[in-house]
Amino acid sequence: MKSMYIALRRRGCSLKLPILTLLVLALACGGTVWADTVGDPLHGQCNGTGTGTCSDNGTNTPLGNSTTFGFTISPGPQTGDLIIDLLVPNNEAIPLSFGVGSGTATLFSATAWTSGDLDTYLGISASPSNPIGAYLPTTQSLDPGATGFFVFQSDLGTQTIPGNSGATAAAGTFNIPAGFGADLGGYILGFCGTGCTSPFVATANSGALVVNGNTPVPEPASLTLLGLGLIGVPFLRRRK
Repeated sequence: MKSMYIALRRRGCSLKLPILTLLVLALACGGTVWADTVGDPLHGQCNGTGTGTCSDNGTNTPLGNSTTFGFTISPGPQTGDLIIDLLVPNNEAIPLSFGVGSGTATLFSATAWTSGDLDTYLGISASPSNPIGAYLPTTQSLDPGATGFFVFQSDLGTQTIPGNSGATAAAGTFNIPAGFGADLGGYILGFCGTGCTSPFVATANSGALVVNGNTPVPEPASLTLLGLGLIGVPFLRRRK
């Protein structure tokens, strides 16, 4: 209701009439007041343990030793088009892609995001707009050589995002992408598009999941080579 009053006041409408006439005023003032109302943004969840891990500290939400993650939304649950964005510090090697859930996160642009808001960089309008100042300082404290981020994006299609009370369930929705855990200072953010309260509901700045020193997740190929190497050790010993 507060947002409706603000919207009407901005349009120069009088607020001295009874509340029941507000809807009529909204139409008469040439706008859709309800479109100005945006639901609570997404909040990252994860399954790690340890002090501060997976807890919103007012600046970000550290992944720690997490192996899975997810998002909640309020009011929830909501069903909409879920887009996952992975922010990789721009001084790191650029992989071809990351596997996220049933999708693949690919490089959004060969030009890194180094200033302004993330929604502008992505060519969309979202709330919140996610200014780079909400993320880069923490990244630079972990990886001083970073001056921005390469953005990898995956559209996972229609997903049901639980409400904030479903935080535990959301923590295990997706596996941390293989190899992403090595990107110290990297972030995981979500956007909910068609179907959610607003055209694009972004992740709360402090609800973004940051890689803060968890054990790097090996690439699948590396795991295979390691396994083959261990299998061959007994045969080498026999030959000697």
